Amino acid sequence: MSHFKILWTFCTYNEIELLPYKIDYMAKNNIDTYIFDNMSTDGSWEWLRINNIPSSQFNSDGMFNLVLNMNLVQNKIHELKPSWAILSGADIFYTHLSYKNLREAIESIDRDGYNAINSGFRAFNFRFTESSEEISEKIRDPRLVYKYYTEDVVKDTCIAKYSPGLKISGDHFIVPGQKTYRNNNLIFLHYCFRHDAKQRKTEQYLRRKKAWDAGKTPVGWGRHYKKMVEGNNFVRDKNTLHCIESNATISYKIKESIQHG
Repeated sequence: MSHFKILWTFCTYNEIELLPYKIDYMAKNNIDTYIFDNMSTDGSWEWLRINNIPSSQFNSDGMFNLVLNMNLVQNKIHELKPSWAILSGADIFYTHLSYKNLREAIESIDRDGYNAINSGFRAFNFRFTESSEEISEKIRDPRLVYKYYTEDVVKDTCIAKYSPGLKISGDHFIVPGQKTYRNNNLIFLHYCFRHDAKQRKTEQYLRRKKAWDAGKTPVGWGRHYKKMVEGNNFVRDKNTLHCIESNATISYKIKESIQHG
């Protein structure tokens, strides 16, 4: 189904550790991408250009300006008009227990007449625990490194079928005539708390605060970063978390996603 285009476009800032694995994951799913780099200082932009990844840079004056970010993403989606679009960042991967990879799942969901994928599927939020593997393997596929997680449910629509009326509100899609696919066999893998969590989350909070103070984004958007930084809760006790290796089915699917997307 070469005519069936899936586009994953997102904004990024200093994600050189994840970009090679994220790009490989999308390539194995035959998913098109377009990345907006927000003046990264860690080599992300140079890597994108050297590897001929469709991308461009933009300058938000050191802020995390969600309104600007999402306008860029929304405009690109309407410019390219894919069959489906995905709205998630560099630190997010998906797998489905019933399908080989994400593309196969989306194609099946489309055939069944759905136009959105929303709440009802499980989110695995991996945490930094200071295990020897997490500390020593800083440049490696996070799906192989991080084993301990908390679990919740994804509530926002971040995967949607394209239509001219498709819009982004905040950080999720608004889909005209939404018919939602919900299935807890679709797994959301989130690697936001890595070895550099304290530095990264503090910087992200300050970039958000700068946008709040400048009136570029509402203060309520991203205020959990303030709570996170003030609580200094960047290292978790693995004994209080779930271990992915205790779930053979999901552990296998994560490893399979490295091979097949």
